[in-house]
Amino acid sequence: MKALFVSGTTFVCIFLSGCMNYVKPPVAVTRDSYTQLQEKEKTLIPAGLKLLTLDEAQKIAIANNPDFKSIQFTIDAARARYYQGYSSYAPTLNAGMSISQTFSKMHSYSNGLKTRSQSESYRPTLSGQLLIFDCLAREMNLLASKYELAGTKATVNDAKRLLLRAVAYAYNDVLLAQTQKKIILAKIEYSRKMLQDSENKYNAGSVLLSDVLNFRITLDNGRLELVQAEYNIKVNKYILAGYLGLIDGTIPKAVQFPEVKMPQDKQILSVTMYIDQALANRPDLKAYRERLQAAKYSYWGTWSAFGPTVTGNYSLDYNRSRSITHGGGGSHSSSGTGAFGYGINAEWNLFNGFYDYYNVKAALASVAETDWALAQTWISVITDVRSAYENYLTSFQQAKMSKEICELTKKTRELVENEYNAGTALVTRLNEAERDLVEAQNNLASSIVNIENAKAQLDAAVYAPQTLSKDEAEK
Repeated sequence: MKALFVSGTTFVCIFLSGCMNYVKPPVAVTRDSYTQLQEKEKTLIPAGLKLLTLDEAQKIAIANNPDFKSIQFTIDAARARYYQGYSSYAPTLNAGMSISQTFSKMHSYSNGLKTRSQSESYRPTLSGQLLIFDCLAREMNLLASKYELAGTKATVNDAKRLLLRAVAYAYNDVLLAQTQKKIILAKIEYSRKMLQDSENKYNAGSVLLSDVLNFRITLDNGRLELVQAEYNIKVNKYILAGYLGLIDGTIPKAVQFPEVKMPQDKQILSVTMYIDQALANRPDLKAYRERLQAAKYSYWGTWSAFGPTVTGNYSLDYNRSRSITHGGGGSHSSSGTGAFGYGINAEWNLFNGFYDYYNVKAALASVAETDWALAQTWISVITDVRSAYENYLTSFQQAKMSKEICELTKKTRELVENEYNAGTALVTRLNEAERDLVEAQNNLASSIVNIENAKAQLDAAVYAPQTLSKDEAEK
């Protein structure tokens, strides 16, 4: 006997499995050779972009960063699970078909009769169920899925928050590396000028050969530092390009970056106001709040297992059969029958080895775990804001002091240079003055970049992109 069963649900799933569609990564990532890639297969800096600002870099990262694009699809999955919950309110309908054939052969030795018979049966069926009552289990699961969806959206926003901060840090590292290169170039130019002057004076017999060698050494040291500076620029551009999701893995040389400038003083709000903004806006905190609600509804859903379940069922089937006998006079018969049935079933599990009891306990523990995780996140948010706030204020203070020191060291070097040219200062003193100036210039550049990093840190802690440029007030 052979039987064939076809499920309508299975058929739909097989059909839809071939319709999967989403925005895919660049074709280049499927290749095993970089040199054979075509430009159109790459993700590159937008055409015509000459000056890359931080705002533009962050927009490119949001559009192309693979990690962020990947986590965005968790929203689609959570949304699908939420809408999937509504299916429990719909009736089910299953289609089936069975076909069977039977063959037999009989030989009677007493009268020598031989008979051969066959019978066939075709039976299509339709059946289904409708869940009428389940002690609100469906409602609790649906609400839990709703808050899980909201929590997933908040998690994606938190990934965006962290990506914006990471891009800002990498972008500022490029600015710092380029500024340090300019400082080294200025040092090389100064050493070259002093070397030329000392050589002229040495030929005139007014300075020692050691002075000439001293400036030649400082010039070579500057060139050595320039090699390292070039390397730092390239590496930091590679890191930034990775955040931007660029297939080439670097920023083109034609793309320029703005100069590092001392920002003007900003009058910011009190730290408590930023804390209030963070508690209202931070997506990681919102994610735990939503998941706490989801955990609570899941907990209440476990209690439904202690109640009864009422289900309606229905079926429609038709059976067509035929029988044929050959030999012994032969016979032929066929019949068809149809049937429709429905009913209501009620079930109430009274005992299952405390399975449902411990399921409730586990769900309650999940609620408590999420509740305390929310408390920890709440404290972390406040800590982040306070740390970022103090870092921003301190960075401004350090930048001001570094600027004053830089101006003093520049003036000092000029005085020492004049003294050296007049023969009243040794070359070692001039070396110290030059070294102090370069160090002060590097400290100033680092302090200015630290202000931008601190701003990015505070923006991320509060999750307000324009934290320090809107609603400014006296401290």
